[in-house]
Amino acid sequence: MTSEIEVEHGPTPGRTPNLTSSDPYAVLGLVRGASPREIKRAYFDLVRQYPPEQHPDTFKLIRAAYERLRTVDAKAETDLFLFQPPYPWEPRKRKGKIDLDFHPEDVWLVLQQHGDLGRTDFKSDHRPVKL
Repeated sequence: MTSEIEVEHGPTPGRTPNLTSSDPYAVLGLVRGASPREIKRAYFDLVRQYPPEQHPDTFKLIRAAYERLRTVDAKAETDLFLFQPPYPWEPRKRKGKIDLDFHPEDVWLVLQQHGDLGRTDFKSDHRPVKL
């Protein structure tokens, strides 16, 4: 009796791994949202194609991609960052230096704000005279 399930050897047709990508799905040659079974199968197909004894650098890339998708938690975190990448790190910017130089226009502004220099209406200073 022959079984209806065919055993495939080698890479799955239609799957082309991109070993230069930073996307773990592309490295394994999968579409996003692949099932754990498909992830595992793609990993083992690539390990057979690129054994660690003959292709150690390629195997490291494949293994790192598989580790990012192996567990449900790791896959969820990877999917989150693939959907919305983290913000690039930027060092804190230093505040500019304080200008300690003397500027006569600053004195004029202070006198106008806190004194009578800029005022033109003095009616509030005078009260009507009561007899």
